[in-house]
Amino acid sequence: MQTKSSTLRETEQQRQTILQTARAQAEALNGMYQNTLSAFLVAPNAMPLPRAARAMFWLGRLRQWRAIDLSGDETCPPPNVTSLQLGVIESIAGTHALALHKEKWSGPHSRQAYERDMALQVAMLLALEWRELAAFALQAWFGTSSELASLHPVSGMTGLIIGVAGQALGVGVPQVTFQKGDAVLSKIVNHWQDSDIAFAPLARELADRHVNQCRLDTDHSLFDFDHPVEQAIPVELLMLLRLRDGDGDEVPAWLARHGAFSHPAAVMLKATTPSQSQLCHSFITSATTLLPQYGDLSAALDRQISASRKLSS
Repeated sequence: MQTKSSTLRETEQQRQTILQTARAQAEALNGMYQNTLSAFLVAPNAMPLPRAARAMFWLGRLRQWRAIDLSGDETCPPPNVTSLQLGVIESIAGTHALALHKEKWSGPHSRQAYERDMALQVAMLLALEWRELAAFALQAWFGTSSELASLHPVSGMTGLIIGVAGQALGVGVPQVTFQKGDAVLSKIVNHWQDSDIAFAPLARELADRHVNQCRLDTDHSLFDFDHPVEQAIPVELLMLLRLRDGDGDEVPAWLARHGAFSHPAAVMLKATTPSQSQLCHSFITSATTLLPQYGDLSAALDRQISASRKLSS
């Protein structure tokens, strides 16, 4: 029979294995993606845009990770919020270009992975209080009136995020369906606006699920949180808290003590105005030249900047 201490040791060993594997992958891919993006910016017409977009997406993800775990030690420092937010915009820039080339990843397994990553980014945007940008991404990537609209029901964590975000932002999204084992996701989609007394047990159950879903993807299983950023930051929970109480700046005490919020970055960050790194700005400029409709992202960024400035004034 396992004791609590042995279970905790096993959990920590699993976490360290995931981090070590992810670091090795990141180090191997970082140089390759830097070279890919540099080549694209020098000669945009000489490289397929989806290839450059994938590099932009992963470089943004890597920036986010470094922003929340700069030392790699067991005791993590407070997050570098500016770098985290720059990384979010970089990954959004890459994702939107990939979304406009949906035919490149429309196979069932690839589609499920891409849609999961897209939904997690929508949740991150809402957690950061960037509603204008979140509404654009949700409409462009999942909206039923979009040319990119999914014709199939969406399930799991993707279904939870787009189901709740669609209600909150007034965006029509595909039908969401859930398996019996994901009953809590279905309940939250239907009851996320209920009173704290009704919502609290659902949120705690979702936090338990978050911890259990922090695994590396395999050839046979696709886990919700296979990347260290979402393993450290429960974006789906922060999204729900932000949408329920947009002016709140702290995770409620009844949830803050849960293990899903143990990382210093798992907090309600103060709303700020988004900005672009020079690399991201150059990518957006080049991508818009190749694909004029990609320029809609720049317009959405401008709307978010304006909205964020009004909030802070």
